[in-house]
Amino acid sequence: MQVLLVAIVCMVLSGVVGYVLQNKQLKLRLSVAKKQAEEIEKNNQNQIKTAVAEINATNAEELQQLQNDEELEIEEQKTENEARSHRLDFREKSLEGSEARLNKSQQLLENHQAENNNMKQQVAETKQKARDLKQVREDTIYEKSKLTPEQAKQVILTNTETTLNRDYEVTVRENHDDMVLNAAKEARNLMMESIQSGVQDVPREHIERNIVIPDPGIRNKITGHDEQRLRLIESLTGVDLIFHPEHEEILIISTNDPIRREIARNAITELITARSLNSGVIENMIAEAERHVMDNLRVFGEETCAKLHLGWVHPDMMKILGRLKYRTSYGQNVLQHSVEVAELCGIMAAELGINVRLAKRSGMFHDIGKAIDREVNGTHVELGVKIAEAYGEDPIVVNSIASSHGDIETDNLIAILVKVADSMSGARPGARSESVEEYINRLKGLERIANSHEGVKESYAIQAGREIRIIVNPKVVDDEMSQKITEEVCEQVENELTYPGKIKVTTIRKLSAVEYVGGKPAPKKKQHVS
Repeated sequence: MQVLLVAIVCMVLSGVVGYVLQNKQLKLRLSVAKKQAEEIEKNNQNQIKTAVAEINATNAEELQQLQNDEELEIEEQKTENEARSHRLDFREKSLEGSEARLNKSQQLLENHQAENNNMKQQVAETKQKARDLKQVREDTIYEKSKLTPEQAKQVILTNTETTLNRDYEVTVRENHDDMVLNAAKEARNLMMESIQSGVQDVPREHIERNIVIPDPGIRNKITGHDEQRLRLIESLTGVDLIFHPEHEEILIISTNDPIRREIARNAITELITARSLNSGVIENMIAEAERHVMDNLRVFGEETCAKLHLGWVHPDMMKILGRLKYRTSYGQNVLQHSVEVAELCGIMAAELGINVRLAKRSGMFHDIGKAIDREVNGTHVELGVKIAEAYGEDPIVVNSIASSHGDIETDNLIAILVKVADSMSGARPGARSESVEEYINRLKGLERIANSHEGVKESYAIQAGREIRIIVNPKVVDDEMSQKITEEVCEQVENELTYPGKIKVTTIRKLSAVEYVGGKPAPKKKQHVS
């Protein structure tokens, strides 16, 4: 029990001692904190005083600056006000001067107005005197001539009209006589000038049908084993390839299609330079050659139309026009021939004062049917008319194409110029390489073939051998036999003759029966004179 009391007492004493010690520490800490607070407050007071002093100094400087700015602004306003005052004084003096000038001008205007009124009065009096004099003159003329003003005017007009008509008739008659006398000379001079200005001699192109391969190794490379590569080239290009029997280095390209011939020529030329050949290389080079030729068709057409200044032309028609570059007629390049015809038509149209551009278009397109006459049935004139109509060409252009070889009549002056220019371009020396002898032999051959058939009465080769007309005996040949003769002549011409383009075969069967009404007239009796 005592131990417990001792323990309790010790605990109480330790608690009291701890409390005293803790209280003492708290007081010590409070005194330290109080001193720190006093120091902080003292420092803050010092900082506040310093900040206030700085603010006051700054405000004093700003106040002084503002005061200086205000004084400077006031001075500037005073100066500006003085300048305004001077300007106002100057304007006031100017207005006073203007007012004085206006007063003076007003006085002058009043004086001029008075003078104008006087002049108007004088003019009115003068006009009245003129009217009176005119009336007096009319009365005097009427009294002397017994004619009213309307009658006198009609007499003068009638006399003037008669004189002018007589002079007009004389002038027209003189001009007509002069034109008739000089027409042939003027036409000849015009054609000579046109030929000298329009025709150009250029080397013939795209008529080469042979390729020279002098190296035997290259020939063997092109032909291949058992001529397999040569046959592959033929199947891809659609031409026949034959080595000349006497000259082995010459490879002949045989075809009637100039486009295919050009594709084959370009492809074989490229194959000659190739390092190695196989089926794939041959197909690729032929495809490339075909693409190159087809792309050039449009380019040739565009260049030609731009050169001749034809205006807008349908793109497809320009491509068809480019095909003429690979087409020849009697050794003459058809595209160059068409350009010559267009230039000749343009020169003659300019001299005659008609539409030059339309004349050039007509001349340029007059043989456009030859671009497709080997692929489509029909003469090049018929095909040219269809092409022109399909692409909306002017009716004058269509008529020029249709009448260029006499198939129909011309209905305009430009069509006549196209026919003349076509003859000039084709007939000039050096234009075509076919000899006269070959030309005559071809015509005779056509007529010989036609006349060899039974029932044919007579035949005529016309249009430079492009058409043959067969006249049969209607009593011997009927309609079915006429058709049979036509087909046989076509087949025989195709097998026996070499001809350019297409030949039109026409068979004519006509029966005319003539009788007289009234019988034969009675014979006259002879009179004997004794």
